[in-house]
Amino acid sequence: MTNTHMPESQSDNHRNSDVIDVIISGAGPVGLALALDLGRRGVRSTIIEKKPEISTEILAKASVLDERTMEYCRLLGVRDAVVNSGYPADLPADTVYCTSFDGHYIGRLEMPSALEREVPEQTCEMLRRCPQMLFDPILARAVKEQGMATVRYSSEVVSAEQDADSVTCAVKNVDTGSIEYIHGRFVVACDGASSFLRKTVDIGFQGQDLGFALSAIVRIQDLHSYHNFGAAAERYLFIGPEGTWANFTTIDGHDLWRFTVAGSGERVDPDTVDLKGILRKAIGREDVPFEVLRVNQWRRSQYTADKYRSGRIFLAGDSAHTMSPTGGHGLNTGLGDASDLSWILQAVLEGWGGPGLLDAYEIERRPVAVRNGVLSSKNFGLWKDREGRDKVLESGPVADEQRRVLGTTLALHMRQEFQSIGLALGFNYAHSPVVINDGSPAPEDQPDMYTQTARPGHRAPHFWLEDGRSSLDIFGQGFVLLAFDTEAETMGESFKSAASALRLPLQCLKIKEPSGAQLYQRKLVLIRPDGMVAWRSDMLPDNVTLLLCHVTGCASM
Repeated sequence: MTNTHMPESQSDNHRNSDVIDVIISGAGPVGLALALDLGRRGVRSTIIEKKPEISTEILAKASVLDERTMEYCRLLGVRDAVVNSGYPADLPADTVYCTSFDGHYIGRLEMPSALEREVPEQTCEMLRRCPQMLFDPILARAVKEQGMATVRYSSEVVSAEQDADSVTCAVKNVDTGSIEYIHGRFVVACDGASSFLRKTVDIGFQGQDLGFALSAIVRIQDLHSYHNFGAAAERYLFIGPEGTWANFTTIDGHDLWRFTVAGSGERVDPDTVDLKGILRKAIGREDVPFEVLRVNQWRRSQYTADKYRSGRIFLAGDSAHTMSPTGGHGLNTGLGDASDLSWILQAVLEGWGGPGLLDAYEIERRPVAVRNGVLSSKNFGLWKDREGRDKVLESGPVADEQRRVLGTTLALHMRQEFQSIGLALGFNYAHSPVVINDGSPAPEDQPDMYTQTARPGHRAPHFWLEDGRSSLDIFGQGFVLLAFDTEAETMGESFKSAASALRLPLQCLKIKEPSGAQLYQRKLVLIRPDGMVAWRSDMLPDNVTLLLCHVTGCASM
C-alpha cells in the first residue's frame, strides 16, 4: 500500500461544533440539491442566498429534467413532487417548424407526452418537464422538512479566506449591510456563471460566447389555436432564410411561454427592440391578445472553469460551467456535480475518505461539462444553419419541396437535442484516480442511444428486483458490494471485515436476478455511494484493504 492517508482531522472525533461542515453559496437548484443530499448523508450545511426567499416568480429558466436527474430526484425523495408539479402530463413534446403561425408549415418533430411514453428499459425513470419556478420550491421545501440545512436568505458571501483546516467567509446582510464571519470545513460555490467565489480564488473561465439573445415571458391563452399546424406542441421554431430567428417554448404547459429572439454577437438595449412587433411577426395576426411579463437579454455561452477546486473551495453548477440551453443540459449537468460532490465531502468529513477523493471531483466532472457543452453548442449550430432555407418564405412547388426536405432534415437531426438518453446516462468516470479499470472497452458514447454497462467508472445498470424495486434503489448511502452467486457472497465477507476496520460504510448484497448477472458480467461488483461502479471482478483481490483505500482516495495501488 502506498500513500495511505486517513484524514483524522475531519473525523467525527475532531469536528468542531463551531465550524459548519459545508457552506453553500447559492440557493439555486444545484445548491439546494447538494444540501438535501448532504443532509441525507448526515452532513449539515448552511446555504447563503442573496435573494430574500425562494420565489415562485415566473422565470424563463431550465425545465427539462433528464433521466439521470429524475433518478437523482428519486434518491432525494422529491420524485413524486416533480411528477405532480402541475406540468401537464398529456402535452405532446412536439416541436413545430414554421415561418410564422400564419405562414408556411415546414415540419414537425413528434415526441409523445409523459402520459403516452414508456419508461426506457435502461432506467426506472423517464425525462420530465418541471419548470424551475416549480422545481426550486420543491427542493427548498424538502430541505426545510429535512432540517439538516440552514438557509440564510438576503445574505451574500463577500470574502472567503482559507487555511489548512477551514474556510472563513464574510457574510453580508444585504438589507442592513452588517457583516458576520462564519467558518466552514468546505465551501461550495453554486453562485452562478458570474461566480464571486470562483473569481475570489482566481480560477479561470475559458470558452466561447455564442451571441446575445433577447427573451420575453409572454402570456397567451390557447396559443395553439392560432395556427393550422395540428395539435399543440411544446415549442415552435420560426425559420427564415437567415436560419431560426425566434422560438416559442412553453414554460408551464399552459399559457406561459418563453419567446426568444435569436440575437447577434453584440449586446443591444432591449428598449430599442420592437419586441411586440417581432411577436406579431411570429404570430402573424394583429388580433391575438398577449401580455409581455418580463424581458431580458442574456449571453449564450459555452464556458468551463479551469479548475473545479481551490483548496477547500469547490465549484458546482453554473459557477463551473455554462452551455447553450439547446437541449436543456446545463441544469442536469449541475445536478450531476452535486451527486458526485456530496458523497465525497461526506467521506472526508467522516474520516473514511482521503485527499484523493477531493482531487477526483474535478477529474470526474469537468470532462462531463465539456462533453455536454460541446453537444449543446452543436445543437445550437443546427438552429443557425442557413443551408436549404433560401426559398422557405416563397410559394410554389420548388419552395414547397424545400420546406418538405428541410422539415424532414430538422426532425431527423434535432431529435437527439430533445431525446438524449445517451448524454444523460452515458457519461463515465473511467479515467478517475479512484476507479479501478478492468480493461474492458467502453460502449460508444452517443447522445441519443445508451447501452448499459457495469464497466468501472460507469453508472451502475438498472434492473428490476423481485420485490419490485429498481436496483438503483439499493444504492445511494455507503458502498454496496453486489455478489452474484454464493461463492461471491462468501468472498464478500472479506470486504465487510476490511470495511469495518476502515470505518467505511459498506453492505454486501447477494443478487438472485439473472437479469442483474447478465448486465453486471462479474461475480463481484463494488458500487460507490453515488451509484457509479468503482470495481468489479470474478475473483477476490489480493489486498481488499488496499482496494478499498484506493476507491476512497486514501491510497494508490
